[in-house]
Amino acid sequence: MAAPPMAAPPTRAHPTGVSPGAVAHGDAAWADAVPAGSASARMGLSIDGLAGLLDEIDTGVLVCDARSLPLLINEAARRELVSGGVLVLQIDGSLDVPGGNGLLALRRAVQAAACERRQQLVPLRRGERTLMVAVQPLRSGPTEPSRAVLLLGRRSLCPALAMQRLGGLYDLTEAEKAVLSGLVAGQRVGTLARERGVAVSTVRTQVASLRAKFGVRRQDDLTRLVAELPPMVSALRGGPVAAATLAPLAPPAGAGGRAALHR
Repeated sequence: MAAPPMAAPPTRAHPTGVSPGAVAHGDAAWADAVPAGSASARMGLSIDGLAGLLDEIDTGVLVCDARSLPLLINEAARRELVSGGVLVLQIDGSLDVPGGNGLLALRRAVQAAACERRQQLVPLRRGERTLMVAVQPLRSGPTEPSRAVLLLGRRSLCPALAMQRLGGLYDLTEAEKAVLSGLVAGQRVGTLARERGVAVSTVRTQVASLRAKFGVRRQDDLTRLVAELPPMVSALRGGPVAAATLAPLAPPAGAGGRAALHR
């Protein structure tokens, strides 16, 4: 039987407006989750401002009600739903793992977070792909609707754009960036040498250069430094893009160029 059609997530962090509960209330559905006395209100941050803030974080964030219906999806989560291949948004506004495992555990975790204020880590699996989801309660007042926050695991320790910025900060050559990307992905020096068609000694020299530029002694310290990078989103991504065309960000097309968005 064919899987139900998938919905296209919204173009920015905003109430989804696709579920039966949310569509009737529009912005009010998400506004209910942000009480007037919240930190966002004290900072003078509007709903749109809070949505924009979440869009600048390269970690997938969803706000759901106790039934697991998304009320808000930020840009990183939207990319995951479109191209991650595990968790998807169905046309009725519900989350699904078509043909995979973990959906029931996710729904139970969301309900427990929203109603019992419990935190859980839920693994989702579909074929060869896995997605880790942290489910946490959204703090709110006693009269406000129950909500849960879903934080999606990242697909890459260092996205391409972050690597480009790191390379510019430490004046890395293209070869050094390629080696660093391989080390972060768990590749060994010998594997990197074979893939790049160079001698092992060449890669070792580049690793030594990386250690010197970063000011660390061990190769493992390079990976640790990259893992400590903040979750940045591209400032080059431009305006809203049709959800069906979204894919993980590619490196900039040139100095000051705009990162490509492609299938």
